[in-house]
Amino acid sequence: MQSFQLHLPLILVLLATEVGLLTTAYGLYYIDKFGRTKQVTTFTALAAAITVWVFFALLQLTATTYRLSYWAYKLLHFGSFTTAPAVLLYALSMGNARRWVNRKTVSVIGVGLLPVFVLLFTDPVPVLFEDPQLVSFGAFSVISHGESPIYVAYLSAFYIVATAGLSYIVYRTWTDSSLSRRQTAVLVPAIFAPMLLSVVQTFDILPFETPGTILTPASFSIGMAGVGYAAFRYETFDTKALARSRAIETMREGYLLVDTGGEIIDVNARARSLLDAETALVGTKISELFAEPDGQALEAGDDAPPFEVAVDGPDGDTRTLEVSTSKFTTSSEQTLGTLFVVREITARKRAQEQVKRQRDNIAVLDQMVRHDIRNHLQSVLGGADLLATKAEMTDDEARYLEMITENADHAVDLTKSARELATVMLEPESEFEPVNVRAVLTDEIEKVSDSFDSVSIAAEGSIPNVSVTGDEMLGSVFRNLLKNAVQHNDTEQPEVVVSATERDDRVRVSIADNGPGIPDVHKEQLFSKGETGLDSEGTGIGLYLVRTLVERYGGSVSVEDNEPRGSIFTVSLPRAESS
Repeated sequence: MQSFQLHLPLILVLLATEVGLLTTAYGLYYIDKFGRTKQVTTFTALAAAITVWVFFALLQLTATTYRLSYWAYKLLHFGSFTTAPAVLLYALSMGNARRWVNRKTVSVIGVGLLPVFVLLFTDPVPVLFEDPQLVSFGAFSVISHGESPIYVAYLSAFYIVATAGLSYIVYRTWTDSSLSRRQTAVLVPAIFAPMLLSVVQTFDILPFETPGTILTPASFSIGMAGVGYAAFRYETFDTKALARSRAIETMREGYLLVDTGGEIIDVNARARSLLDAETALVGTKISELFAEPDGQALEAGDDAPPFEVAVDGPDGDTRTLEVSTSKFTTSSEQTLGTLFVVREITARKRAQEQVKRQRDNIAVLDQMVRHDIRNHLQSVLGGADLLATKAEMTDDEARYLEMITENADHAVDLTKSARELATVMLEPESEFEPVNVRAVLTDEIEKVSDSFDSVSIAAEGSIPNVSVTGDEMLGSVFRNLLKNAVQHNDTEQPEVVVSATERDDRVRVSIADNGPGIPDVHKEQLFSKGETGLDSEGTGIGLYLVRTLVERYGGSVSVEDNEPRGSIFTVSLPRAESS
């Protein structure tokens, strides 16, 4: 202890040593806990180099013997000359140049530093330091020496490399939009401090006298601590946090983060583009951008359902934006701010408007079919019935009258199918309910049988008393398939056989006929709009309606050949849970 003396100015370098040790230790702890990345590894190496520098600077300043002071002075250069490349490597690890942070680069740096380290630790002759002496500086002593060409070269390289690294860090700090204003406010002074102090000391323009072995390492240590605070405090080293930040910056939605005072504190490029912001949005009140649908200004922390706003685009067109909000809270439910997510829904709104126009047109057509056309057809059928009562009628007149009646009946069927299809298309899908298959199928068999003469429609076996998922339109499925089997039939005695089975969670209803059958080339497109299957009296709408309804119920419909002739239509429907 007698060989060391303490003085108040040494508090600065002592503090810097403690800061360096703590920062290095925390960097190692962070690597052990969260894993190694190039950025956190190079930062920890930088902290270790500065700590070595400032620690031996402390020993050199407090030593009272030349031998101990000189050895401490040589060892501090091990830290100082390592600090410059460590600064550069840390800078490169911050951006897209991180590919240069590899073993090859470190090896090249090691080869460059090896000669000076050999000279430091062997020192066969005073090559680096010319005429080193221990001189008094206030209450303590420091090593003073002349500067050899080799020392000047290494010192110049130190400042060039360190300045390049620090400058790149400043550049990344200003251009990285993922950094918050607070983080930038900590980083910039922390980076500029050692640069500025080194310059003013080099040109001897400080208002007070102090040895460089105190000021330079202390400023680097404190600056490094500031960088570490900004990095660890704001999760710069957290790979997941960085990934989230980059994802936010490149996401297709606009992102605005608003504090509890209603002021925008963060925004991504997409939000600026969507809102066509001519000025920076950070610092703007959110109430200046958006208002709730009732006209009230939004306040941070308020719960608001998603709402739409219209903005003028750069080319004069109007954009429709959807804005949704969510609170940003702590684990104790304290509100820190509000996240606003902005999506452009212009195309969706236009599509919705087009669908609405189409639905309106369908509604008009349905009204016309439901009333005007159907009323006219009823008049035609009424007139035909009156003519049929006429006692005297030629064969041609009777044939024409039968043709009028049949075609009018088919037209009525067409309007009915069109009306049912319009109902399906216009009405939103309602919640389905259990529908009893036996009741619906039996009712439709009876109705269709009464509508046609010389037609045999019979159930094969017992129809299961089971319910399927459906609604009031389920009867239309079976009715259209039954009528399709009759109207497409080319025999004098059409026969239709209906069967139903249940298996696992499905109910299968099959309707078989003895008609001409359906060629394979027609089966694939049979249920498309306008397809009738054969050149016959069908409407071309019924089977499309069947497929539409069955698929809404979560089922399927298929067709296959019957033996010896005809077709079999099979509907598979999910059994209701209550069955």
